[in-house]
Amino acid sequence: MSPLDASVRPENPPVPRMPDELKADAVVIGAGPNGLILAAYLARAGARVVLLERRYEIGGGLATEEVIFPLYYANTHATYHMMVDYMPVLSDFDLQRHGLMFLKPNAQTGIVFRDGRSILLSRMVSETVDSIARISPRDAKTFEKIIRTYTRMVDEIVGPGTYYQPLPPVDLSIRLSRTEIGRALLEISEQSPREIIEDTFTDPRVKALFLYISCMWGLDPGEAGLGFMVPLLICRGMNKCLCLGGSHKFAGVLAKEVITNNGLILDNAEVTNIIVNGGKVEGVETFDGRIIRTATVASSLDPQSTFLRLVGEENLPEDLVSYAKRWKWDKWSLFTVHCALEEQPRLKTDDRAVDQAFMNIIGFEDIDEVLAYFDGLRNGEMTGMRGHTTVETLYDPTLTRIKGKHVAFFQIPAPYDLKGGWERGHKENEEKALGVWQSYTENLSRENIIAVSSETPVDIERRIACMVKGSIKHGDYSPVQMGYYRPNDLCSTTSTPITGLYLCGASVYPGGLIIGGPGYLAANRICEDLQLKKWWTMPAKIRRYVEEYVH
Repeated sequence: MSPLDASVRPENPPVPRMPDELKADAVVIGAGPNGLILAAYLARAGARVVLLERRYEIGGGLATEEVIFPLYYANTHATYHMMVDYMPVLSDFDLQRHGLMFLKPNAQTGIVFRDGRSILLSRMVSETVDSIARISPRDAKTFEKIIRTYTRMVDEIVGPGTYYQPLPPVDLSIRLSRTEIGRALLEISEQSPREIIEDTFTDPRVKALFLYISCMWGLDPGEAGLGFMVPLLICRGMNKCLCLGGSHKFAGVLAKEVITNNGLILDNAEVTNIIVNGGKVEGVETFDGRIIRTATVASSLDPQSTFLRLVGEENLPEDLVSYAKRWKWDKWSLFTVHCALEEQPRLKTDDRAVDQAFMNIIGFEDIDEVLAYFDGLRNGEMTGMRGHTTVETLYDPTLTRIKGKHVAFFQIPAPYDLKGGWERGHKENEEKALGVWQSYTENLSRENIIAVSSETPVDIERRIACMVKGSIKHGDYSPVQMGYYRPNDLCSTTSTPITGLYLCGASVYPGGLIIGGPGYLAANRICEDLQLKKWWTMPAKIRRYVEEYVH
């Protein structure tokens, strides 16, 4: 008798089913980095937490996937972790005990020019000064002086301020004016990235390096009002970390903290409705009709998804509806070409140390080319293929199972609304990008390339729906959408005009790029409102900032 005969098969076991209605102390929408951080804090504080994720995979931007070729893994979103030195979640949970490790290479960011000359920014200031001096001795001396000031700005104010609730602009200005370094930060904040770089350095190639670092994540080179981010992005551009074993490891250990403290994580659980009655949250409903009753909901989604789609205009005050409708997405997104390689690419450069850099910028000869490129993005154009490359396996060999092979990418700032469209221009632009990358290397021949996979801004939006138009930060970085105004002055402290509704994603202060601030700040606020005991204490750097600039 056939083993497939129904008469001898055991009866099919019943399929486990979640109850149609659950109760929770808090529901968190979105299991990206901030949603995971918030849920972990609340769960350890004793709250019954349910974390809901639309996709089958948790982590959001903390993704490491086998997208290139079998046994080759790429970090498909977050690669550079810039705020590891400041993020409270790492020490509060002692995540290292789970095997989470961040590496900080000494060779951080290089730029290679067409004639083979180069500049290399290292963690060691003296090495960076020496490298800049090979191009411009005058700028090397300037950098040596200015980096001390920038480091103080970041270490004393901008870094710790990332993990404390924002102050209204007038109040913040008054407090910053108390100190010399605070006044210096206020002065630079009124300038545009271009003004700061042009006023500081003289050589066009040095200017190109520092302007690209300042603007690669979305700052408009000519827009004034966010100059405080230039010192932050330059300093952290010299202190980037990578997550050993892939960025998904960070998501994994956070999920472990949620589960071991009796939290519940549900994937394939898209929320379709935040239930509001009389201006108060009463729960959420998922796409399959399940109801989770709770008086506390935190959304890590963008403002339009949270307010207009899930809460509904009929349940919102008029000014909040207006704010949500005016929300602007990122000025540009990213086009990334991932490669599985036979060997590490070697750049055509006069300094072999550049091959060891965590990131290398290619395609720009001077500041004018940087400015022209970003101008083109606003018009849906990519004027050539210019951006930055990283060999991920240089410092994390676990990303391939094949010994001696490599994984690398070329990442290019790119418009979502590309002229001609991405569907038609995807492969064409992939080939162009490979051609530019090959022109800067000695050995990136076709024989060296095992396989290629690329991701467009449209692909980003398809994968993570709240990254509308490929907005990797869930919304533009501009003066009217940053600080106390991110996403608006009604919601920037994570609470909202709807009782029991909170925001905890990249579209709320302090913003995106896997810095963990929104989730951490929401955890503090919700624990206070629910009168849960905070099991964590304020880190010393944040406490000093509060004593100096808040009280």
